[in-house]
Amino acid sequence: MSSAQSDLEVAKRALKNAQIELSEARSYIDELVISIEFVNADRQRLESDIATLNFDLEDAQRGRRQAEKRIDRVQLKVNRLRHELRRELHRSRQYHHVVGNVKPLQAKIREQRSGPCNITAIQAKLTDIEAELAAAERDELDF
Repeated sequence: MSSAQSDLEVAKRALKNAQIELSEARSYIDELVISIEFVNADRQRLESDIATLNFDLEDAQRGRRQAEKRIDRVQLKVNRLRHELRRELHRSRQYHHVVGNVKPLQAKIREQRSGPCNITAIQAKLTDIEAELAAAERDELDF
């Protein structure tokens, strides 16, 4: 009987130790559950932040593409205007060349009127140059 009582006491102590360990294990499990809930909340917050960053990235990429298209359109316009400017400068030089030839001929005609010369030939040259000038002006208006 004394050995049965002693075994009973040992069993009671073992039971008590097992209950303490069970309580500690439950406490540890509760802490782990709380930690898991915090980790899940952090994960959801991070996923939300990543989704927001992805949207912002896509928006920035769309903006960049639109800016590149605007740059391309402006570059085309600049090139077209540059070409038109060159063409106008060329026309202007032609016009000034023709006008420059007219003035000396007019002066020659004035000089020649006072003396014997072939005024008709000079007037014909003047008429030709005036026709070139008129043609240059028409070309300028066409563009």
